[in-house]
Amino acid sequence: MPRFSLRSLRAKLQIFSLALVIVPGVLFALIALARAREALERAVGQQLGEVAHETLDELAAALAGERNDVRAWARQDVMRDVVIGDLDKRASRFLRSLVDGGAPFLELLCIDRDGRVVAATDPRSLGQMLGERDWAHTALRGEEFLSGPIPASDRVPAAVEIAAPIRLPETGAVIGAVLGLYDWQDVIALATRIRRTLAPHGLRVDVLLLDRSGTVIGESWREDVDGQAAEELRAAGARIVQRFATSPRRGYVSEAQAGALVGFAGTDDPKLGWATLVMEPLAAAFAPVRDMERRLAVALAGVLLAALAVATFLARRMSRPLRALTLATQEVAHGGEPRRPVEVRSRDEIGQLAAAFNTMTAELKCAQDDLLTASKFAFVGEVAAGVAHEVRTPLGILRSSAQILARSVPAADPEGAELVQMIIEEVDRLDRVVGGLLELARPREPLVEPTPLAPLLARALDFADGQAREKNISIERVLAADSCPARCDPEQIYQVALNLIVNALQMVPGGGRITVRTLPRHDGHVGFEVIDDGPGIPPDAREQVFTPSFTLREGGTGLGLALVQRVVRAHHGTVSVDSTVGGGATFRVVLPAA
Repeated sequence: MPRFSLRSLRAKLQIFSLALVIVPGVLFALIALARAREALERAVGQQLGEVAHETLDELAAALAGERNDVRAWARQDVMRDVVIGDLDKRASRFLRSLVDGGAPFLELLCIDRDGRVVAATDPRSLGQMLGERDWAHTALRGEEFLSGPIPASDRVPAAVEIAAPIRLPETGAVIGAVLGLYDWQDVIALATRIRRTLAPHGLRVDVLLLDRSGTVIGESWREDVDGQAAEELRAAGARIVQRFATSPRRGYVSEAQAGALVGFAGTDDPKLGWATLVMEPLAAAFAPVRDMERRLAVALAGVLLAALAVATFLARRMSRPLRALTLATQEVAHGGEPRRPVEVRSRDEIGQLAAAFNTMTAELKCAQDDLLTASKFAFVGEVAAGVAHEVRTPLGILRSSAQILARSVPAADPEGAELVQMIIEEVDRLDRVVGGLLELARPREPLVEPTPLAPLLARALDFADGQAREKNISIERVLAADSCPARCDPEQIYQVALNLIVNALQMVPGGGRITVRTLPRHDGHVGFEVIDDGPGIPPDAREQVFTPSFTLREGGTGLGLALVQRVVRAHHGTVSVDSTVGGGATFRVVLPAA
């Protein structure tokens, strides 16, 4: 980290900003807005929670009144007629008079002990057997019944089932039951009425009624709510209801996904299990905060304009040293090189930038060389795909034909047999060249994992040990078993090591020596070296050894080292060579440490 100095550009800008109180002003504004938003959210959320609670209380009170009515009707003397077990016109007239008198029921009916409808406001229901219905089971056991809204049918719109048992006053025995289908639209109308009464008080809300599973059973929307927004609010309501098991049954929550502040209240009545949600858009809920934001923005704009005027004056004085750097940058941007390094006149950030620019221009040449190499790989890859397609099939045919020809050559013709064997060997060599081209054309992405290099190098050396013994070449292993592992694809780096070792075996004459050693961790990297005492590499060829198709060995394909460089670069590593003519060569592979 650079040492803090009053002469640095950073220090000058910081002192200037602090002098104008920009940083404290911005922090104060952010804190004030955050606190105001929290306080407003809490106040509006609690208000919405109270509205949700009051709405649910009114709905429950309305249903409780209708339950009391059904209970009272079940105690009327006229209901004793169900014990006769015949269709009762007097009871039907009584039920019809209730509906005609304004009772908010879609249908009223009466069943006997066997579950048969003996009286009803709708004559089509008379005689039906309803003993298997949930409400009939419950009421005939002597208990009252209250359901959630049942779906609409061809005969009856959506409704709430309210049932009460009919008892004989003398014995208390259950002789039947009364069922009322309470009009669900009355519930929705009540929610709509509550929602509209809040509008004059500045609360533009939507109301949802959900059951204990989170299913929407009633809703009342504002006129400007579209279908997508309603669907998002329904999903938010389902999420809130599902949290009732581990959270309070009354409160509020901010639903950013649905863009609403939601007050909720749930009922403890097990026969209902409903929850009411009152939702207000966040834009409406936080309108006072937005007004405060605008005022603070105007105040901050005034401060920033004053700061800009002073900063412009200072910037002109500080921009002079940057002009030379700008001109040099333009020269580089037009494809050339700076005529001379940029002069470093200070030790502040501008001076550091000038020094960094000089370093960058020095490294630009290396980057251009890397880009040229990459374009060569791309060209070789395109050519390789076509060559492999056109050559491999004929090569297979040539080899098969040569093997068939070898079986037909007489034993007395050794020269012919030798020519056929020569053809097979050359075909195999060409096939290896094609295989190398395909490796260039279809590089595989490395599967990186922490990999100790010592076992991987030992495996490659074991594979090449037989070839080394045939050529009377000694191999020295300097492998640190406890070295830091590398981040690499073990199979690909194994192939890199094997290529370098085999390349060294092919270059070292008999009686020579090869050393393979691991490198200690340095600056976040680890690696290994392959050192040989062969003839070395001439200086003019050293820069081309990793170029595809370039080789110093007779019969070589020139693809092995090109593949090595490509794989190592894919691992964000480097491969380099150090050699003198007659003094051997050292290939060094450096990889990121795990």
